[in-house]
Amino acid sequence: MDNLDEKIRSALSTNDAKDLGDPNDGLRLDRMVLSTLRESNRFTTVVAFVFTFVMLGVAVFCAIRFFAGEGTKELIGWAAGFLVCMIAVSMVKLWFWMEMQRVAVTREVKRVELLVARLMQRED
Repeated sequence: MDNLDEKIRSALSTNDAKDLGDPNDGLRLDRMVLSTLRESNRFTTVVAFVFTFVMLGVAVFCAIRFFAGEGTKELIGWAAGFLVCMIAVSMVKLWFWMEMQRVAVTREVKRVELLVARLMQRED
């Protein structure tokens, strides 16, 4: 595998290396989060963010009401509301992390495709 890496590095000019960017750029969390907002389904991502904050607010409200409650049924109801909201927040966060992973993998595949295409042009 090292031989292939060396061939790729030697085949690239300095301009090609600039076009591809630093391979470690995608590892920063802030850049990964922002990259999901630059994709084609940014509306869905924004809606998911808003939904997460709304559910978090409702969960906090349920928690406050739970500690102010007096009856057993009331306490069970507020606790159930809190749990449902937190499960919803968790599910959206899981979706978001999978979306970030998809964007990162797609970016790397495109980078490899570009490298292969440029290597093929140089060999011809």
